[in-house]
Amino acid sequence: MAEFIKQLREMGEDFFDNIKHKMKLSTIFDLYTEKVIPTFVSEKDLKEYYERRMEEVNLFIDKL
Repeated sequence: MAEFIKQLREMGEDFFDNIKHKMKLSTIFDLYTEKVIPTFVSEKDLKEYYERRMEEVNLFIDKL
């Protein structure tokens, strides 16, 4: 029984560590998209790029 509790505790710790790691990655990605990208790409260019990509996605969906 003690071994089962130990394994359960270790699984919980691993799960918690994975969640913390994913939160950090999300935060790093958010910082990158909010701070770094705008320094070298204009908002107009980003808007045009995303509009073009959305058109491509819509055409792909229509073909399906």
